[in-house]
Amino acid sequence: MAKRKAATNRRRNRAPSIDYKSWFRHHKQCAIDSLLRLVKHPISSALTWLVIAIAIMLPTLFYVAFHAVNLSTQAWQAGGQITLYLSDDTTKAEGLQLSAELADRPEIELSQFIGKDQAWSEFRQTLTLSNELVDFDNPLPASIVLIPTQQDAVELEAMILTLQGLAHVDNIQIDLDWINRLNQLLSLAEKVVQLLGAILAIAVILIVGNTIRLSIESRKDEIIIIKLLGATDAYIKRPFIYLGFWYGLIGGIAAWLLITTISLSIHPVLDSFLSSYGISAQSIWLKGTDIILLLLASILISLLGARIALWRHLRDIENAR
Repeated sequence: MAKRKAATNRRRNRAPSIDYKSWFRHHKQCAIDSLLRLVKHPISSALTWLVIAIAIMLPTLFYVAFHAVNLSTQAWQAGGQITLYLSDDTTKAEGLQLSAELADRPEIELSQFIGKDQAWSEFRQTLTLSNELVDFDNPLPASIVLIPTQQDAVELEAMILTLQGLAHVDNIQIDLDWINRLNQLLSLAEKVVQLLGAILAIAVILIVGNTIRLSIESRKDEIIIIKLLGATDAYIKRPFIYLGFWYGLIGGIAAWLLITTISLSIHPVLDSFLSSYGISAQSIWLKGTDIILLLLASILISLLGARIALWRHLRDIENAR
């Protein structure tokens, strides 16, 4: 009797077992049924997918384009060069000697002397009216182009102070202002892209939430009945969660297709334009990791919208009973 009573107590205290096969079967059924519900209403589903795709596509396209521009201009951002314009009475031998002395300095990576004749020849090649310049005297001075090893603004300013006292140096030019403006413009563009992404993510949450709300309202009586039969909240929410999943997944795929189409159409024109400035256009379509991140972001945002709609409207149904 004691052994039988102990066995009975163990059975009573044992945690209820979980039927994982039934749990998996219900998930599978909810996923398939949710997708079929969307397929049965192709126009409304396609419009929702398109809106989600556009909302996801815009900040992603801007971000990828911003990243491509940033890569294309890295050579400019790190290419601050110093040009020393020599006085008119400086001979070629003196200019070459000064260039060689500067090349030996550890803070200078490259030093190149450009004579007056070479500068005049290169200037004429850039003009379409070079034949009309034959009778003009060469007004250009000899110069030395320096590429410093350090591109920090403070380091460059200190280097300029040391170069100003050199013999034969008449003027010093450094192209840093436009580089600073470019960096500031890129920083502003990055902030705008982040703000736009946040706004459009909220828009996707509202779109999916409103769509799920309409689906909940259309199945209100069914929800009340299965709730009376003892269904758990997780059981009731599961089909709508999968609705949000399909909205996010297919909307993300549509966004990727839109980005790829736009990128393929504008890349040849962009490359032709940038090549005139000596820059090769970087690809602005998504790579493997980027595609996965795009789909995950779209799914998570849509699931968040579905969760918010379920939390609010299922609670309203519960209160209305």
